[in-house]
Amino acid sequence: MNSPFKSPGKLPSLPALRAFEAAARHGHFGRAADELFVTHGAVSHQIRALEDTLGFALFSRDGRGVKLTAEGRQLAETLNASLCRVGETIAELQHERNRPRVVLTCLPSFAAKWLTPRLGRFINRHPEIEVWIRSTKAREDLAAEGIDLGLRVGAGDWPGLYLEPLMRDAFVVVASPQLAGGLPASPADLARWPLLRSSIEPWTHWFVEAGLDWPEPQNGLVFTDSGLLVQAALDAQGIALAREVLVHDDLAAGRLVQVFPTKLPMPGAYWLLSPSPPPYRPAVATFVDWLREEVAHSGYAYGESPT
Repeated sequence: MNSPFKSPGKLPSLPALRAFEAAARHGHFGRAADELFVTHGAVSHQIRALEDTLGFALFSRDGRGVKLTAEGRQLAETLNASLCRVGETIAELQHERNRPRVVLTCLPSFAAKWLTPRLGRFINRHPEIEVWIRSTKAREDLAAEGIDLGLRVGAGDWPGLYLEPLMRDAFVVVASPQLAGGLPASPADLARWPLLRSSIEPWTHWFVEAGLDWPEPQNGLVFTDSGLLVQAALDAQGIALAREVLVHDDLAAGRLVQVFPTKLPMPGAYWLLSPSPPPYRPAVATFVDWLREEVAHSGYAYGESPT
């Protein structure tokens, strides 16, 4: 049978190791005995037996008390780190049982412009579940970092993960209704306004879709974060080519307007990632069900054209 666990080899008595760690940490057998709810003599006996098993002294003893030897200090540091990790893991497991938690990673722009405004509905419906959002552009190791779910944009080329296409999107041209000089009447009029750009979302393809034989703009503001691009448009700093999913709420509220009806479908999709396929833990399954419901109501479900 293959097992992911390694054999720790032959170890001394675990109660003896525990007694030694407590005595080393307190620097006193009596205080260690109080912590472990045993007698001073029991701690002294266990440590003596441990030293006999190991074949070397862990403490030097004199009339004033005990002091760790060099070997004792090295073993104490390893034991303390290991036992602290065990205690942290137990606390995390107990916390999960007492208050279930879902850890999700996604792009900062998606977290700010689409996910966070909707999370209140989930919390109101499931106040017992704690949701941790890690907003980052970095590709994280979901399993190694204890992350339950990821939301990412792309072609779905993340090997070793379970993938579910969740949403599709389109690029639209948007601007603030307060834009200085008003809004352009036709795509050709865009030449008179600052065009806000993302470093990974060029205007060129939209120009082609709109019937313009223009090169990519070479001046003005360029953003590496789509959320900042949308904010610049909200601040009336220019006209932006933005992901419709990210500006949906601002368009609905009238904070932004879609300047032209032309939409450019976004390659790829928004993907739901997880370290392993369903079935999920109950809290994670509840969150995924809610997320699918929100996507279905948004009009951007994968396989449907954004409305």
